[in-house]
Amino acid sequence: MAAGGAADAQARFGHSVKGLLTEKVTSCGTDVIALTKQVLKGSRSAELLGQAARNMVMQEDAILHSEDSLRKMAIITTHLQYHSSKLSRSCSWNFPALFRLFWG
Repeated sequence: MAAGGAADAQARFGHSVKGLLTEKVTSCGTDVIALTKQVLKGSRSAELLGQAARNMVMQEDAILHSEDSLRKMAIITTHLQYHSSKLSRSCSWNFPALFRLFWG
């Protein structure tokens, strides 16, 4: 009877170990899935950061181009103001002199 009890205890121990191993394998499988999800999230985050960096460079180029255009427009504006004032001075009518010229 003692031998039968020992065999029964050994069988229960074997089932207990199998149960623990099954739990451990399941837990490791769950951990691998979670790790895979984190790696994929990290990859996606890196992709989004790369896209954001490219967008930022494009924006910076657009800003630099705009600044250059504004500088050119400021030069053109100054040039036009100079010519406008020069034209205005040359076309200013001296009404008293004209009056004397035509009506004497």
